[in-house]
Amino acid sequence: MIDFEIKADQLYSKIIQSKGIHTFKEACEYVQNLPYGRISDRTKFELVIEEGKGTCSSKHGLLAGIAEENNHKEVELMVGIFQMSPETHPVLTSFFEGKTYPHIPEAHCYLRYDGERYDYTSNSKEHDANKLLFIREQRVDPHQAAEWKEVIQQDYIKRLLVRKPEFQISFEDLWKDREECIRIFSK
Repeated sequence: MIDFEIKADQLYSKIIQSKGIHTFKEACEYVQNLPYGRISDRTKFELVIEEGKGTCSSKHGLLAGIAEENNHKEVELMVGIFQMSPETHPVLTSFFEGKTYPHIPEAHCYLRYDGERYDYTSNSKEHDANKLLFIREQRVDPHQAAEWKEVIQQDYIKRLLVRKPEFQISFEDLWKDREECIRIFSK
């Protein structure tokens, strides 16, 4: 990943500097070491620092925002769709037993720079974009991350359920099951 000095006098840069962090590499490491967890308002990435936690969306939204504030637009915020299953998250093996579907399409945010993926969600192997097989990827602007990740994912799931009636589940129930999977692997 590119490294640069954080000099911008804007929200995300100022909040990360308040932690004594002055380079992008240091910011990436700091954010990666924060616990995985949802912030109280997913549209306010500064809460990653204030609340000391974040998800793939909020952590990478913050980092992409810092890069953008410092005129490094070559650092791209990406949303990728992969098939969440026991193969991608072994902790979900018992959850998927007896289900009428083998996987749930899940969206994951990460950064891309110079054609390479960089994932700062956590130090866990289960949150590593380089280990996932994405079936769809899309660049989003940092201010779009909170809303567009969910829109992209829900659209994909709705289309999948039309193509795969053998899943035998409604969109609403599959979305609830997705939430349960996230709860399981967030422990």
